Amino acid sequence: MKVFLDTNIILDLLLERDGYEDSAIIFQMQDEGTLKICVSLLTMVNVAYIYKKAVGNNMAVANLKYLSTLVEVLPMDGDQLHKSILMDGKDFEDILQCVCAAEGGCDYLITRNAKHFQINKGLAKKIALPKTISPSSFVSGF
Repeated sequence: MKVFLDTNIILDLLLERDGYEDSAIIFQMQDEGTLKICVSLLTMVNVAYIYKKAVGNNMAVANLKYLSTLVEVLPMDGDQLHKSILMDGKDFEDILQCVCAAEGGCDYLITRNAKHFQINKGLAKKIALPKTISPSSFVSGF
């Protein structure tokens, strides 16, 4: 099984924010071979920007290098952009993330912002979007 982690899930873990324990369990599940964790290139960019501001450059660089060895960083391209443009939702960036997860073969998109992922496929009906779920619901389901 492949799961896609939204930016907020990665930041929860790195910054030990409320609920980070569920994020840690998801990484432990990967260590046990239960699943494969994926993120988008955009997630890594956003995490780097926020995390560097929070902890400083040296610590951020070391931890982000390590993180990039733990996850599969999915590419983003113009085709994903065009599919996302055909869809409707609250947040265009989240639509793009969802399309990236779908194209990467992810079964679940784990986020704390499920409302942002209520996406109408619009004219992009053929794409199969992953199921959106909170980290606590995902962890309790296993």
